[in-house]
Amino acid sequence: MEIGIDASRAFQAEPTGIGVYATQVITRLLAAPPAPLRLYLNRPSPPEAAPPLPPGSEWCCLPLRRGWTAVRLRWELQRQAPNLLWIPAYRLPGGRLPRSLVTVHGVEHRFAPLAYPGRQADAVESFVMDTLRRAARVITPSETTKADLVHLYQADPKLITVIPHGIAAELRPLPPERVLPLIEELGVQPPYFLVVGAHHPRKNVPFLIEQFARAFPPAESSEVRLVVTNSDGELRRQLITQAAGRRLGDRFTALGHVSGELLAALYSGAVAACVPSLYEGFGLPALEAMACGAPVLANGVGGVQEIAEGAALLVPAEDPGGWVDGLRRLLQEPGLREHLRALGLTRASRYSWDRSASAHAELLASELRLAGNRSGVS
Repeated sequence: MEIGIDASRAFQAEPTGIGVYATQVITRLLAAPPAPLRLYLNRPSPPEAAPPLPPGSEWCCLPLRRGWTAVRLRWELQRQAPNLLWIPAYRLPGGRLPRSLVTVHGVEHRFAPLAYPGRQADAVESFVMDTLRRAARVITPSETTKADLVHLYQADPKLITVIPHGIAAELRPLPPERVLPLIEELGVQPPYFLVVGAHHPRKNVPFLIEQFARAFPPAESSEVRLVVTNSDGELRRQLITQAAGRRLGDRFTALGHVSGELLAALYSGAVAACVPSLYEGFGLPALEAMACGAPVLANGVGGVQEIAEGAALLVPAEDPGGWVDGLRRLLQEPGLREHLRALGLTRASRYSWDRSASAHAELLASELRLAGNRSGVS
């Protein structure tokens, strides 16, 4: 009996939230696999960052520049199918498949369609509908996403398992004497507000830039800064242009991908972490910020509300004035910051990648028993 896993999103050099999830869970499954694993990869060789394979498990490297899921992975599964297949990111290959589990992280395209230009929203919608039609079981990271699938797609709630994400071990509060030299490496000086994730329009960073400029206008000669990470390409250029138009000057910093201890330092040294996203199925940046002791100011919708409510300052994105007030209060009220810091650390302690991976392992083992000796092919 063998479990196949799409590992194409794991062990990437600059992962987004889904890549972090796939890496953290697969790493732990390799340490204590519920069965031999076959890890499908769209690269020519196994990733150097991956841990050693346990006995009986193997990498299946299937390099293809385009159409990997639709063509190369599909062909391999027709040639030699595992007993059970887990897809950590939405999209099932076409054709005849073994019993399959798919993780649906959120349906943000339904709540923020303007952030998915062209046919992007249609593509995500087709992946979600195909998953609900063909997968034996769906994993979601939050009760919010489960409820969205039931409400919007009439999915059977009995076929959806909620397994929350966790927090990387290196994301913890760092002392000031450690924070300052690390953030200086990035060209960042306190005081600053932080946004982690500016790689997608759904993250709503332009909205935050506008409210930041209103809260701390240049005429007041404020020294507080706004730092965004994971910005690249055209989106980064647009953010820099917008900040320049609001005369933020060197009070705005756009960084590329940041992870590990550098990310922990950015969170730890921030006045607050801001999560202005239009919608999140889970809201990993909010959880990571709380784990590092950063107060959180966020749009109180979706998975962020589920995770952070009662432990963060939640203001609707439809209330720009509320965001201006929230930014000012967090800068000017150290008591509020300390209160939110304590609440956030307590809330974040509920989440662990070890617990998340253990729940995945138990579910995979259970589904493998149901699959039987390749009898789950559909």
